[in-house]
Amino acid sequence: MKSLVVYYSLTGKTKLVAQVIAEALNATLVEIQETKPRRLGPLVYVVGSFAALMNKGSKINPVNVNLKEYDRIFIGSPTWASRPAPAVNSFIYQTNFEGRSVIPFFTMGGEDATKAVANITAKIEKSGGKVAGSFAIASYKASDEEIIARAKEAIKKYSS
Repeated sequence: MKSLVVYYSLTGKTKLVAQVIAEALNATLVEIQETKPRRLGPLVYVVGSFAALMNKGSKINPVNVNLKEYDRIFIGSPTWASRPAPAVNSFIYQTNFEGRSVIPFFTMGGEDATKAVANITAKIEKSGGKVAGSFAIASYKASDEEIIARAKEAIKKYSS
């Protein structure tokens, strides 16, 4: 089964999980990049979370990948206000997932990704995709080693 991992990461935690998935599944790895990268600071989460809460997107660089080449697509995002990051929203809004199996995954500071999963599932289905599972990695105050271990455990069920 040919897999694609597409992700957005502000702090590097979602990138770390995406890399673990890509390595475990021998998948293609593609980063979603905003045209104007966000700078970490006191307002980055306030502004970003408000945009996420309103289901807004952000301006992203083109993601040049042919989804028809892949059987399943993993989409990774941090959770902001219990929603996907605006850059991930933009990717989903711009993409036709018709006939594709999609597995969203999140990194998060909290313990419950239920709202984020429901939100991204609705967006993916509206774009023609079928959500075939999801998972979230609690990453707040976790070391890279802890995040890697959690990601390896979460991806086991997709390693067939």
